[in-house]
Amino acid sequence: MAAEKSKKAKQSGDQQAKPSGGRGKLPTRTKIVATLGPASSGLTTVRKLIRAGVDVFRLNFSHGTHTAHKRLFDVIRKAGRSERRAVGILADLQGPKIRVGRFAKNEPFLLNPGDELLIDTRPDVLGEPGRIACTYPELGSDVRVGERILLDDGNIELRVRKIEGPVVHTTVRYGGLLREHKGINLPGSEVSAPSVSEKDLFDLHFALMQQADYVALSFVRSAKDVKRLRQEIQSFGGDAQIIAKIERPEAVAHAEEIIDAADGVMVARGDMGVELGAEMVPGVQKRLIHLCIAVGKPVITATQMLESMIVNPRPTRAEASDIANAIYDGTSAVMLSAESATGAYPELAVRTMDRIARSSEADIFRHSYVHPAKLALSKQRPPFGQSSVVEATVSAAAQAALLVGAQALVVFTESGRTANFVARERLPLRTVVFTPDRRVWSQLCLQWGVIPELAIKARSVSQLYRYAMVKLLERKHVKEGDLVVFISGTMAVKGATNTFSIRELRL
Repeated sequence: MAAEKSKKAKQSGDQQAKPSGGRGKLPTRTKIVATLGPASSGLTTVRKLIRAGVDVFRLNFSHGTHTAHKRLFDVIRKAGRSERRAVGILADLQGPKIRVGRFAKNEPFLLNPGDELLIDTRPDVLGEPGRIACTYPELGSDVRVGERILLDDGNIELRVRKIEGPVVHTTVRYGGLLREHKGINLPGSEVSAPSVSEKDLFDLHFALMQQADYVALSFVRSAKDVKRLRQEIQSFGGDAQIIAKIERPEAVAHAEEIIDAADGVMVARGDMGVELGAEMVPGVQKRLIHLCIAVGKPVITATQMLESMIVNPRPTRAEASDIANAIYDGTSAVMLSAESATGAYPELAVRTMDRIARSSEADIFRHSYVHPAKLALSKQRPPFGQSSVVEATVSAAAQAALLVGAQALVVFTESGRTANFVARERLPLRTVVFTPDRRVWSQLCLQWGVIPELAIKARSVSQLYRYAMVKLLERKHVKEGDLVVFISGTMAVKGATNTFSIRELRL
């Protein structure tokens, strides 16, 4: 009976580990995150996006119902099985996003410089020229006379003139056409709203029930926000990884402690540019990426990466340069938002991002076998005598792989932790990570350069190595005679990685 179960488990692992057609070439080391929406919610489209290069799908909980999101979870899983690929799912919580309320006539109206505008936080107020509703009841308590209020991603700027209870009197400094439900930012104000709202908790519970791989926390201010979300996830019995979205000045100031508390970071450049100023974004982006590389945690660079492709079939040169520079910085992943969710060319946008990533990565490794991002890592490595056994093993294996000209680095991991240390090395060779844990398998999808593969629950190291060699050849990761560096540890003991070996692949 036990032998029969073992055989079935092996067959299941074999079935899930087979490659999809046309995936023989090395995928981009930089992962691609795509947001799903009305333009990309069908099974056929999702399968096309996976083939085009998507590694993780983002579900934006600022929009849509749980019924609609449940359908997307099911579609993604079905598409992943069809393509025989590990595909991650990121549930992006709305957070305390402040928005303009509904308008009485559901029509936009023009705000001109010098106009007076009342912002009314009372419930059931409908907007009209001269007065708008606001979804945040504490607005009058958080702002001060003379401070700025920005509408519609900073396109419209107001100055606070007077505060009368629930009504904030403002003067328009820079005008524009205002539509209902647009975002409101309060740069310079200390927002008192909790980082996790009641809606977020409701959405979180749903996402955990659907086995989301990652949960993104919006408008993080400090590590306390991340720790609170971690407690909520654990109280629900979940194990989703936390992606902290850095977008507020407070978060930038506390970046290191936030990165330490989270499982990964998103450089959310939209609200960051509004809150900090666009001129500050490139420097903050580089710093956050380098901090994440140093500790082996994934970092997603997001917002307006291919904005013009929402309506156009080709990107601007500036957009191509933006993606390339994020990759040169060492970002783990680049993200599409409206481009793939509501745009006219979702598949083409992914293919464009994939091509830019391939070109940038080829350029990096054409000129040097060391990724520029490793300069940041070399400056932040722990002193001699203070590295963990896992770190030391991975570092030595990476150096050995480069010295002998290995064609691949293969990692065996139960928890995925070893893969994090391997990813931060930013190696130019193929990195294949085997895990018997299906949850870890899908959660590896964000790590730079990692190709996740399902492994069997082996009874011995020799059985595991044999299984891996067969899979490496079957998946065309390597060919017979190639040199491969294997990293492993003590069987059935999590976190016990302590061994590497160099083998010529022969069956």
